[in-house]
Amino acid sequence: MSEDYKDCLRTHGLKSTKARNGVLAILSAEASVITVDAVYQTLQERGCKVNFSTVYRILEMFTERKLTEKIFLPDEGKYGFSLRRTGHTHRLICLRCHKVVDLAHCPLSDYEKEVAAKTDFEIVGHNLELYGYCPECRRKKP
Repeated sequence: MSEDYKDCLRTHGLKSTKARNGVLAILSAEASVITVDAVYQTLQERGCKVNFSTVYRILEMFTERKLTEKIFLPDEGKYGFSLRRTGHTHRLICLRCHKVVDLAHCPLSDYEKEVAAKTDFEIVGHNLELYGYCPECRRKKP
């Protein structure tokens, strides 16, 4: 596997293994959120002999180490994963193809300050995910 994956794993305090490198390679090639099932299936197709539970544990470990993000996919009733993007991001997620589009502007910063003032909470962060259908999927919709 690529030295880049080994370095990435080392940076996040993880050992480089064939399965972890394989998961990273799959996530790196995806512009969308991908489910554990899809990662497992792709690894199997590539000849990587790994259990489904191992793939799940790898993705959960990556999420704990801030390497990936775990994102709920309401249309499927399960979670998917994507590589963590740098910086403060908000995203649009297509319910059909799971494509992710980052929003350039944070629409919540003023609201966050207002809520903090009203509640005396020290707010340290937030997430915003908007779900819908991308233009390509809308065109294909029956």
